[in-house]
Amino acid sequence: MGFFDRFKKQPQPERSDYEVASQIGDSPDAWGSLDNNALKQVLTVKCIEYGVSQDASRIPNLFALYRHAAQCLSKEERLELLTQFSTLTEERDGEGHMGLMMFMAGDHESAIVSTAALSLSVLFPPKDGNPLSGPEFVVRTLMRPGQDAVTQGAALGGVLLLGDKRLLPILGDAWDKLSDEARLALSESKSGFVAEALVEFWIGCLEKGCSESVFGSVVAAIAKLPAIAQVPFVVDTERVFPAYADRENAMRVLPRTSFADYLEEIRPRLEKLEAEESEPALIPHIYEIWQDPDSFRGRIG
Repeated sequence: MGFFDRFKKQPQPERSDYEVASQIGDSPDAWGSLDNNALKQVLTVKCIEYGVSQDASRIPNLFALYRHAAQCLSKEERLELLTQFSTLTEERDGEGHMGLMMFMAGDHESAIVSTAALSLSVLFPPKDGNPLSGPEFVVRTLMRPGQDAVTQGAALGGVLLLGDKRLLPILGDAWDKLSDEARLALSESKSGFVAEALVEFWIGCLEKGCSESVFGSVVAAIAKLPAIAQVPFVVDTERVFPAYADRENAMRVLPRTSFADYLEEIRPRLEKLEAEESEPALIPHIYEIWQDPDSFRGRIG
């Protein structure tokens, strides 16, 4: 059985084509001659190889290949490639998951970095029976010294957007160690679903205290949630880790609350923050948008 016979979602090349792609992937001088389709195939092959072998000696060359691809392929093409690789990994019950590290650590687009972090979190095999092994690994990796602040914040945003309250302690610990630049990047995370975990996280960050610029960005993150939501509810969600453990129910939606009712639940905490903030007060923007999100829909991005 050929290598790609074990990794097929769509029609794949013959083994001889795979070997040629693998050899080209190890030859930087040949990368410039590849058209975009060939480059995608070569990058996929090398991500699979690293993802399956987890051979650290492959990392420098693979990062160089990914950075070359990032210069040649559009953001949309790279997102499509990431989606295909994630789907392939899920179909193989997580085999090759570490290939997602290239998208998370090698790209410069926040949307790609965030999506890769989310995918790796839900496709990482559990360790010692711990279902949160994936997000814990991603956060631990991102908190290593020397991380680019914007990439760090965007990737942590992918973990946050999982919307699972069980992740709040590890995300809260990470927030305490982030620079303002990373915190601002994290606050740019967007979701079409308003999960209780997101609101809980952001209010908790405000209550801990932060710089004025971060405070304003976090308030904006909370305020715009209902205006960009795809469904008119605040939802409590719980993810299945790993996602392939229950493909039919990878995310369980628990009780739903209207925006107006949920605002009343969090209002005492917001009012306490409002009483402590300097002028001009920003917290009232949350009340304004949450009370009538339809009036702001399409005006806030």
